[in-house]
Amino acid sequence: MNPVLSPASRVLLTGATGLIGGEILRRLDGHCARAWAVVRPRDGLQPADRLAARYCRSGNSFGPGSTVEAVPGDVAAPDWGLSPADVDRVLAADVIIHNAADTSFAAHRDTGKTNVESVQRLIELTHRFSKPPLIVYMGTATNVGRITGAVVAEDDGCQPGAEHFNEYTRSKAVAESLLRASGLPVLTLRPSIVLGAGLRDAGFAKQILWCVPLTRCFRGLPIDPTSRMDLVDVGFVADAVIALARHPRRQFDCYHLSAGTGGAVSVGRLRQVVDEMYRRKRPLHLVPPGEWGRDHLRKYVRTPLQKRVFRSLRHYLPFLNMDVVYDDTRLRADLGDAVPPLRSAAEYLPDLVRLIRPRAALREAAMP
Repeated sequence: MNPVLSPASRVLLTGATGLIGGEILRRLDGHCARAWAVVRPRDGLQPADRLAARYCRSGNSFGPGSTVEAVPGDVAAPDWGLSPADVDRVLAADVIIHNAADTSFAAHRDTGKTNVESVQRLIELTHRFSKPPLIVYMGTATNVGRITGAVVAEDDGCQPGAEHFNEYTRSKAVAESLLRASGLPVLTLRPSIVLGAGLRDAGFAKQILWCVPLTRCFRGLPIDPTSRMDLVDVGFVADAVIALARHPRRQFDCYHLSAGTGGAVSVGRLRQVVDEMYRRKRPLHLVPPGEWGRDHLRKYVRTPLQKRVFRSLRHYLPFLNMDVVYDDTRLRADLGDAVPPLRSAAEYLPDLVRLIRPRAALREAAMP
C-alpha cells in the first residue's frame, strides 16, 4: 500500500506563504494531527505573523488553527535552517510537502539556489528520520523544456538536459531528478499554470497576469491566437494535492495537475474576454510569431512605453505561444469522481485582472 496522508499524519510543509502552499496548508488545518510550516522571517515579520498574514490573503482573518505551527527556517540552508530543537520535533513528521520555489523568469536571478538547493537540503534532512516520510514534491509541468504544439504526458516531462525557456523550468527539472534518484518515497505533482481564482488578492493576481493590463498599450502583439493554454485555478490544485496524497491506491508516483485537452483554452478566447472587459473598439491584433516582422514592430511598438513593456514581455511571450497541453489522464483515472472541479479561466480571468492596478503592472514589467 502507498504511504498516505491521513488525519493522524504529522506534516512538515514549505512554501506556506505562497499561493499554492498557503492553500494546501489551509486544507490541512484541523484535518491532520500536526502541521509544521517552515517560514523564513522577513521584512521584520516573524514566521507566525507571516503565516497569519497569508491566511488573511485568503479571506481568513482568524489565522491558523491550533494544529498548525510556524517554525523559522530557510529551505536553502542545512536542515532547512531549523533550530536543533525544531529538527528534533519535525523528525516526527510522516509527510513532507515541499512547495517552496523561486518562480522568477528573470535571467539575473539565481533561481536554482532555492529550487535545487532546497531539494538537496531536503534529501539530507530525511537521512535524520528513523523512517523515511512520504515526500510530496510540487514540481511544474513546464519542466519538459522548450517544446511547442504538443500534448505532454508525465513520462515526457522532467528534462533537465533539454533546452529551456528560462532557468526556472530547468532548475525545477534538476530538482525533481535529484529527488527521483534519492530512492526516497516521493509523490511528484506537476501543476500547469496556476491562477489565484477565488482569492481577492492583487499580489497573487499580478504574479502571472501583470502583463494583461499592459496589453492595452498595444494594438498588436506577436501571439498566436490558436495557441492553447493549460490554466488551472489554485483551489483545484490544492484539492487535488490533498486527494492524491490521501489516495491509498495510487497507480503512479507522478501526476499532472492540469486542465488537459478538455479544459485548455485558446489565447484567442482569452483575448476575446479581455477585449470585452476593456471594451476595446478594435480587438487586439494577435500575429503568429512566425509572421511577425519589422513592419509589425514599427507599427505596433513605437512609443518609449511600448518599447519598455515589450522588452519585459519577451520573458512571457514564449509561454503564450507554446501551444502545449499537459495530459491529465492519470489524475482522472486514479481519482475518478473525486477529481476536484476545474473552473474555466475565461470565467474568472476578468475578476483577477481587475485586481491589478496599472501602476503595479508597470512596476512588475520593470522587474519580471
